[in-house]
Amino acid sequence: MKGTAQDCINATAGRLAQGNPDCPFHGVSINSKTTAKGELFVCIKGEHFDGHDFLADVIDKEAWGIILSDPKKLPDKTARQSAGKPFVIQVSDTLQSLQDLAGFQRKRFPLKVVAVTGTNGKSTTKEMTAAILQTKFKTLKTQGNLNNHIGMPLTLLQRDLSHEVAVLEMGMSAMGEIKRLAEIAQPDIGVITNISEGHLTQLESIENVQSAKGELFDALTEKGTAIVNADDPLVAELAQSLRAKTVTFGIDRDADVRASEIENADNLGFQFTVKLFDKTFSARLPSLGYCNIYNALAAMAIGYSLGIQEETMVGRLKNYQRMAQRNEQVRHNGIDLINDAYNANPRSMTEALKTLDNFKTQGRRIFVIGDMLELGCRSIPAHKNLGEEIARSKTNILVTVGKMAGLSAKSAQTFAAGKIQVHELATHHAAAEFLVREARSGDCVMFKGSRGAAMEKTLQIFIAGN
Repeated sequence: MKGTAQDCINATAGRLAQGNPDCPFHGVSINSKTTAKGELFVCIKGEHFDGHDFLADVIDKEAWGIILSDPKKLPDKTARQSAGKPFVIQVSDTLQSLQDLAGFQRKRFPLKVVAVTGTNGKSTTKEMTAAILQTKFKTLKTQGNLNNHIGMPLTLLQRDLSHEVAVLEMGMSAMGEIKRLAEIAQPDIGVITNISEGHLTQLESIENVQSAKGELFDALTEKGTAIVNADDPLVAELAQSLRAKTVTFGIDRDADVRASEIENADNLGFQFTVKLFDKTFSARLPSLGYCNIYNALAAMAIGYSLGIQEETMVGRLKNYQRMAQRNEQVRHNGIDLINDAYNANPRSMTEALKTLDNFKTQGRRIFVIGDMLELGCRSIPAHKNLGEEIARSKTNILVTVGKMAGLSAKSAQTFAAGKIQVHELATHHAAAEFLVREARSGDCVMFKGSRGAAMEKTLQIFIAGN
């Protein structure tokens, strides 16, 4: 973002405490370590930090503007800078001011905004969509998973006059958060990938998860487009009373964008036929995980809505580079390792089991799992149910790390009746040492768990020791 102190005042309704309203800035920062000369620094307060404590640092780095809420923390040397810099704007809430700046920047120039949310598949759908749209438009996208009340505004503040489309991921853990993000981003197109158990610590019920995700569809105007998962009954229900136009996608039910004749392409992804309204064509997706077909269909529905030709979309998906720790494949000493450790909830665990079951291997299937977090009162039954699912799967060996994952181990042991080896271990190191002893050429090992479980550590220790 490029602007002036007056732009900040207009966006935030703040008070110019120091400097010239015509003073410019280019770029917005909330991190004193990375703040560069000429940028605007916004003093965000977090649980473990307060941007006001680093004002001396950003002044030394020649920031040209500061937004703060506590002028008492402004160092004396601020006034010694030349040319009225840095300008200082006082506001009551710096986080809201960051968000207001992002909303101001979104409205300054024409921009098509695509918003992506859902329990699973947000980041992958965002990346696939951006890959498709980049063939026609200068596209801004969320970097990594910076999808919250701070990360998404920072993404919008990176836009410049050349950007024609923005693909923004929207995450949430409580009611009202998607609503606020949508107020800032004003999406033209919104997709809810799916809705299932997740963030139940605060939301408590699947009905509340549905309502919270539905805030994205509620934000779409009659000129907007909702991209609807026809196979997900909770998403489909949200779409029944929309003002916006709808484009549906799916596999099992009739949809505007539908996949059929799906074939596993020798552990290298999927080959399938796509019906896109009145057109039919073949597509190839170099990603494990049946769920990624849904992500690809959603991306094609968005691409179609913005005028991308089907052959272009097929070409981009064929060469799509999957994200780290999402069904990431590594072959090590003849052992196939699948790193799907980025995050987990009951639905994504089920999808991971399907992937492991369908993986063509000459050896054994080994499932290494950690805890599923943020499930609230559903945590114990969810982990027990997972154990039952594992017992019914083609898994040969189950390895668990963590107290809650241990419930899955006990449940699997009960229902498998000796058909699966079950090893309930306490640490990443213990799990890795077991794999070093046990895994052999021809086996397939999958790693899965919530972000807090960090199951990639087991994979890393295993590779280093094997």
